[in-house]
Amino acid sequence: MHLHVVELGGRMKAIADVQALIPRYRSDSEQQFAFLGAIIMRDALGIEVIEMRYEPCRWAIPGGHYTPDFLCVMSQGQIVFVEVKGSRKQRNYRDARSKLRAAAAMYPWFTWCEAVEEDGWRLEVLP
Repeated sequence: MHLHVVELGGRMKAIADVQALIPRYRSDSEQQFAFLGAIIMRDALGIEVIEMRYEPCRWAIPGGHYTPDFLCVMSQGQIVFVEVKGSRKQRNYRDARSKLRAAAAMYPWFTWCEAVEEDGWRLEVLP
């Protein structure tokens, strides 16, 4: 959290920068998943989400790095990483999909999913 020191009524006060606490999503689909993701995950996997974080980590993969859009901690203890896309036709879809598959292959002890918002939400768990 960022604090700003300002003078109010002759006294110095520290004021929290609330905007710094709100994630800035890279797409409308990511923002929608932030609000609906727990419901989408529960409906698709049959398990409750107890914690969800946006872009929480970065993974080393062959040829570079990959940052999943969301990390979900499930009620039974599973860790699920989710890549969110608005459409399979968007410009960077194939690149993101290949990075997701590479991360899933390198770190198989986690569950890796793709959530696509085309005619409603569809969640695919990678093998």
